[in-house]
Amino acid sequence: MPELAVDPRKVGGAFSVDESARRIIHYAFAEKVCMTSAAAWASTCPTIKVKFILGEHCYHDSIHAFWLGQRLPELRVLEGADLDAPPTLRSSTKAEPPNEEFLKFCEEMQMQDDELLRLVGLYRVMKTHLVVYYRHHLLVTDPVCDGPTIRILNHILLEEEEHLKWGQGIYEELADTPERRREAMEWQTHLEDLLVRSGGVLGHPQDALK
Repeated sequence: MPELAVDPRKVGGAFSVDESARRIIHYAFAEKVCMTSAAAWASTCPTIKVKFILGEHCYHDSIHAFWLGQRLPELRVLEGADLDAPPTLRSSTKAEPPNEEFLKFCEEMQMQDDELLRLVGLYRVMKTHLVVYYRHHLLVTDPVCDGPTIRILNHILLEEEEHLKWGQGIYEELADTPERRREAMEWQTHLEDLLVRSGGVLGHPQDALK
């Protein structure tokens, strides 16, 4: 009988335990920024369907942050975790930006009061950025030892991909004149500048040494 239950995965990946934990702490912070942005904007956006979707996506992002937090105690991060809970129900609340520049980017995005520009920041800048980093994590991490993180990110990506599809659709609807399209692109460029200066959700290489 041939070997049928073949596991093609190989042990070994790009991240140590501490580096995996650092990344997840920053991912969780970004998901909480997405959550609080959608929650804060839902009541003041004039378009009814935007209100509904922001509420739904806010809920998804809160769950994403919780899932990421569940991984942290397994990676030796016990801060903010309920150690009295069963191991599979523990979730650390630790979530931090990689540096002050990334925090500044988040604050700039959140302080916008124009509906279209809010959505540009959240969907065309922040969420698009996160999805790229989540996919990269999946490709280079240890597929065996970091299997729980892979499972979490795969579940998150299922919803984030749908968020991006909706984000592009509503962008096409709202940026419906050359003037509005130009304004949206200028705002996106401004936020992208801040994001790049910060080094993104993981910060600069030197931030990992702090």
